[in-house]
Amino acid sequence: MAENETSSSHLVLARKWRPERFSELVGQEHVTRTLSEALRRGRIAHAFLFTGIRGVGKTTAARILARCLNCEKGPTPEPCGECPACVEIRAGRALDVSEIDGATYRKIDDARAIIENLTYRPARDRFKIYIIDEAHQLTDQAFNALLKTLEEPPPHVKFILATTEPQKMPETILSRLQRYDFRRIPLAMIFARLKDLAAREGAEAEESALMMLARESGGSMRDAERMLETAVASASESRITEAEVAASLGVASRSVVYSVLEAILNKDASRGLAQVRELYSRGANLESLGRDILEALRNLAVAKLPDSSTLNLLSDLPDHEAAHLRRLAESASNRDLMRLFHLMADAHEQILRSPYPDLLLEMAVVRMAMLAPVMDADELMRLIRANGGGSPGAPPASSSSGSEGTGVRRMKVEGEVNAQAPARPAASPQPYAQAPSRAPTRVEAPVHPLAPASTAEGPDLPDLRAHIRSRRAALAGFMEQGAALSLAGDTLTVAARNDIYVRYLTDNRATIAQLASEFYGRPLKVELVTGVGASAAPTTAPALSQSRTAAAPESRSELPQIRVNGSKPEARRAPAPAPEDEAEVETGKFGAMMAEAAQKVANGSAKLPGPSKMRSATPEERQAVLQDPQMRPIFDILEARLVDVRINESADESKK
Repeated sequence: MAENETSSSHLVLARKWRPERFSELVGQEHVTRTLSEALRRGRIAHAFLFTGIRGVGKTTAARILARCLNCEKGPTPEPCGECPACVEIRAGRALDVSEIDGATYRKIDDARAIIENLTYRPARDRFKIYIIDEAHQLTDQAFNALLKTLEEPPPHVKFILATTEPQKMPETILSRLQRYDFRRIPLAMIFARLKDLAAREGAEAEESALMMLARESGGSMRDAERMLETAVASASESRITEAEVAASLGVASRSVVYSVLEAILNKDASRGLAQVRELYSRGANLESLGRDILEALRNLAVAKLPDSSTLNLLSDLPDHEAAHLRRLAESASNRDLMRLFHLMADAHEQILRSPYPDLLLEMAVVRMAMLAPVMDADELMRLIRANGGGSPGAPPASSSSGSEGTGVRRMKVEGEVNAQAPARPAASPQPYAQAPSRAPTRVEAPVHPLAPASTAEGPDLPDLRAHIRSRRAALAGFMEQGAALSLAGDTLTVAARNDIYVRYLTDNRATIAQLASEFYGRPLKVELVTGVGASAAPTTAPALSQSRTAAAPESRSELPQIRVNGSKPEARRAPAPAPEDEAEVETGKFGAMMAEAAQKVANGSAKLPGPSKMRSATPEERQAVLQDPQMRPIFDILEARLVDVRINESADESKK
C-alpha cells in the first residue's frame, strides 16, 4: 500500500512503496521468519539489534515490528493496518513509538532523557517503543548510561537498535541485545522488485536497464529504488533504456564490457584500448569499469565449469548474458582466465589509489590482450611424448647408435642442463662391487652403493616408470632423463645421473615413495644416490680407510677408468688411450698420486704439517697457482675453480 500523498509533495519510491508486513520485506526471510515465530509464541525480547548494510530493510523491519507489538489485535505477526496504532506508526506520528537518530541525539544528556521517560506508561498503546537508528554513533558515555536500562527495562518498554557498523558498539551493549543480521539482497530479487515498481508507476523499462540498476545497487534495495526513480524521471517517452541508464549512472553498458573482454580474448589490444579511451572520453567511471571487467572475468571462469542439474552458477544473469558468456569462454582456457583475473585484480587495486586511473586501466587492457598463453609441465610432457620425445611440433629425434632399441628419449633443454641421459643396457647390470677398488678422486658426503636390480620386470623398472608417468608426467620425464632405478627388497634406489637432478629428486622423494608403494602394494623406502655414488665404489667408513692405505696400481692399464659424467665405471686395458679417454686417464693419474700420498702418510715417511699461521694469498700468488703446469690439469680434470689460496707464513719465514 502506498503512503498518503498530498498535492504539494512527491514521495520517492522508497517511501511510497515501503513494505508494511514481514511478508513484503524482500530478501530477509531468515529475519522475518524468526520474528514472526517469536510473536506467535509470545517469546518477545525486550531489546533488539538489527545490523546490515544500508538499504536492506533494517528501519522498515523495526517499524513493522512496532506495529506488530502495538496492533489492537496483537501482538501478532500480521498487523491489521487499520487500527489507530497501525495507521499512526505507518505515518510516523505515534506518541508511544519514538524514532531517534543516533547521529543527532548521541550525547549522555540524550540518553538521560530517554531513561527519565521510561517511568511513564504508554499513552494509549501496549508498549512504549524506542527505535534508535545508527546506534553506533552514540558516545561511550551514552552507552554506559543505557547499560542497566537495556539489561532490565520496565515491562512496558521495548528497544530496537539499528546500525550498519555493530563492531563499533561496546561488547557490553551487544551482549544485552537480541541480534539479527540483515543480508545483502540477491540480484534476482532486486530485479524482480524493480520490475514490479516500474509496472506500478506505469513506466516501460528494458530488462537490461533494470538489470543494470540492480547490479549497480550492490545489494541495497533503497539504492536500487533511488536509481529507478532517477531513471523514470529522465526517461524519454516513458521508456527506460540501457543506454540512458548507463549515461545517467556514468557506467559502461554490459554490451560494452563484453566487447572489451572479447577484444582481450582475441588478442586485439588496439581495439580494447580504443574502447577504453572512448568510455573515458564519455565520462565513464573507470573504477566501475575495472570492477565490471573483473566481474565479467569471474563469470567467464564460472561459465567454464561443468553444468549441474541442481545448481545454476549463472542464475543471477539473464539468459542471453549467460549464453554470451559461455560462447566467449569457449575460446579461453581456465588457466588463462585465472591469469587474466589476477592481472585485472592487481590493476584494479592500483586504479583505486592512483591519480591516473585511465592510464593504468588502458595499460592493463593492453597487457592482458598481449598475454601469451601458457602450458603446464604435465601438458608439455604429454606433447613431447606424442611427438616421439622431441619438441612439440617437431619430428621424433633420431637416436644415436649407442641408444638404439633402449627407448631413451632426448629432450632439448636450454641452459646448462645436460638432458641427454646415457643409454641403458639391455641386459641386467652387473653388481657394482665387481669394479676394482681405488682411492676416490673426490668424496663430498657418504653415499650408498647402488644395489643391482632384482625384480622380474627387467632393468631400470620400466613398469614402475610407466605407473609414475600415468600419475605424474613431469616427474616421470625428469626421472627418465636423469635417474636410474633399481629395487632390492623394500628399498628403491634412485641414482641421479647428474648433480643437476639431485635437488629435484630430493624434493620429490616422498612422491616417488608413495607412487612406488602404490604400484608394488607394499611400503617402500626410497634411497637417493648421487652420480658419484652411482659410479664409484662404496665409500663407507671401512672402505674409505682401506682405500687410503692401498698402494697405487703398478701400471696405467690396470687403473679403473672413471667417466666424468658419473656413468658406471669400467676396467679397461688399452695400450694408448683415445682422445676422448684422456680425461679418464688423467683422473686415474691424479687418483694414483693421491693414493701414493696417503700411503706415505700411513707409513710415517711423510708427516702432516702441524698447526701454523696462515694468510690469504696476494693476487700475484693466486695467478701463479693458476698458471702452475702441475696444478692446471687438476682444475681441468675435476672441472673446479680456485676459491681461495692460503699460505703458511712459518714456511715463508723459514725460507728467508
